[in-house]
Amino acid sequence: MKDRLMGNLLEQVDSPEDLKDLSVSQLKALADEIRRFILSSVSKTGGHLASNLGVVELTLALHKVFDFKEDKLLWDVGHQCYTHKIITGRKEKFERLRQADGISGFPNPAESPYDQFAVGHAGTAIATAIGMAIGERMRESSTDNQKSNNKQRARDGIQDTNKIVAVVGDASIVNGVSFEALNNLGLVKRQLLIVLNDNSMAIDATVGAMAKYFSRVRLSQTYEDLRKTTTNILEHMPVFGRSVEEAIERVKKSIRMTLPASQMFESLDIPYFGPVDGHDIGSLMLLFRALVDLNHPVILHVYTKKGKGFAPADSGPSKFHSTGPFKINGDTVESTSVPGRRSFTNVFGEHLTKLAEKDNKIVAVTSAMCDGTGLVEFRKKFADRFYDVGIAESAAVDIAAGLCRSGFKPVVCIYSTFLQRSIDQIFQEVALQNLPVIFCVDRAGFVGSDGPTHHGLMDIGFLRMMPNMVLTAPANEVEVKLALEFALAENKPVVIRYPKDLVPPEKFVRAACARPFKLGKSVVVKKAKDSAIAIVSYGSVLTEALKAAALLAEERIAVDVINGRFAAPVDKKIISLLEQGKNIIAVEDHTSACGFGSAVLESAAARTAGKPKRKKGKRRQNSIRLLGAPRRFIGHNSRDVQLMTSGVNADNIVKTAKEMLKT
Repeated sequence: MKDRLMGNLLEQVDSPEDLKDLSVSQLKALADEIRRFILSSVSKTGGHLASNLGVVELTLALHKVFDFKEDKLLWDVGHQCYTHKIITGRKEKFERLRQADGISGFPNPAESPYDQFAVGHAGTAIATAIGMAIGERMRESSTDNQKSNNKQRARDGIQDTNKIVAVVGDASIVNGVSFEALNNLGLVKRQLLIVLNDNSMAIDATVGAMAKYFSRVRLSQTYEDLRKTTTNILEHMPVFGRSVEEAIERVKKSIRMTLPASQMFESLDIPYFGPVDGHDIGSLMLLFRALVDLNHPVILHVYTKKGKGFAPADSGPSKFHSTGPFKINGDTVESTSVPGRRSFTNVFGEHLTKLAEKDNKIVAVTSAMCDGTGLVEFRKKFADRFYDVGIAESAAVDIAAGLCRSGFKPVVCIYSTFLQRSIDQIFQEVALQNLPVIFCVDRAGFVGSDGPTHHGLMDIGFLRMMPNMVLTAPANEVEVKLALEFALAENKPVVIRYPKDLVPPEKFVRAACARPFKLGKSVVVKKAKDSAIAIVSYGSVLTEALKAAALLAEERIAVDVINGRFAAPVDKKIISLLEQGKNIIAVEDHTSACGFGSAVLESAAARTAGKPKRKKGKRRQNSIRLLGAPRRFIGHNSRDVQLMTSGVNADNIVKTAKEMLKT
């Protein structure tokens, strides 16, 4: 691996300590080697490419100046941490990046003491940094036996022992939690450096007023302006006897900026420095050294280029936000994925666009994931009916509620893991009002290599408890289309969940799947004579149920296969199977707790409540078994392996059926 991927300098770097003796020119050379290493690694395993290529110099400068064995480095979202991982002793493990027994694509404290939190959602770094800063000050105060209070420490020039740095992207800082944290920075009476990494990109291009504001500032700056800004900051930095406030005023007076980003942060009483070049290692090191001992929270605004050093990612960063394996031919890229079947996402996006051509009331709303949710074509054709609100899922839901109240048909397209951030808005503004907002929940179930921060294993649970919510899950391509048509015609809020996966091959699609969706009605896709067991699946795992039925048939074990279609309301006919003398195996790509199987159990309990117990000698009550994800966090792996190890696959269905027949 070393011969193929590593240059001479990178071979010598096993910890941040190995950076300490490197010169600026050597660090620049190391940055180039790291980019080649990341590109080669990700081309084989897949991963977040563009964001990681953009923060190489920034990461090296941080580790050069700070000692993150003692100091604390917090990454917002975390998908830009590859350089950080490479230089903190994990470069050998990149052969299995995001694979079984390999390292995560996100920070993970279980991997290294250099990682503070396992993060995969935006907006968290500033708030957690505030908590750590307050905690450090409280700890220091207790060890000082309260010899001096915080104000006296600042006057005496006493420096904080542990430094805290939070790296936040321009797309993350517009998140509601980030703004709430900025509003509470006044709680911090010690050092805290917030590095605002401005690359004009989230998963897709950053949108909204803040993005436009940053863009105007960016466009107003030349390279020479950035260089002068750095010089002026260094010349006017606080020294002993000069306050942070005085330094800020001196910097402002000496730097000519047409649209100073400082205005926004100063209105929140947050000292601001920048913007500066995020790829100039030497200048970044000087700036970090100048800012390191300030007993005050400050923001350093840096410009970086997402995808830097690799032309395809540089010109199309959204395509290389998260990618599968690929081949590199010079400045072109060839996908190594096998062409053929489409994904659930592709089918959804195409059909929504087709339906929108006939119905001008259909509006699409997403949260910084236009490409990921299959809405690119919809956006091109219906720009006036497409709204990307950025990393603000709660706002997306409320905007959709407002659109719905105004007579439109909003379709909210968000990954399951991110929809979790808007539970209250779904409850208050949608379910409570019984508004027919449609939620198309992509990446539901196991997501594979992104791991526990991105699995969509909880959406049924938190949505099913809400009155008025209708929950459905299509099993294949034809059902995606039917579910969408059903939802648009229903006068209730409807959730459609589907996985990050290809649609099943035609051989697993049964005629029953072509029947239109009817509220709370399942469909029988396989009926067997004298069957004692019914396999009832929910969503795409119907394929596993059909595979299991075929395996059982080879052993002359007859089973029925039912496509549940709805988790709320559950079809009463499913519960009636118990009265027909059948056992039920409920199968789902969700946690067993609070999922579809739980809904079946609850319905069965409600149906039998108050009924007399069976008389002695009569046949025992038939049972229900649940096959779903266990109540634990599932690590990164392929989706197929995650299904297998969680027992949500054909082999375990067969095993469970045989066990039920024995008891």
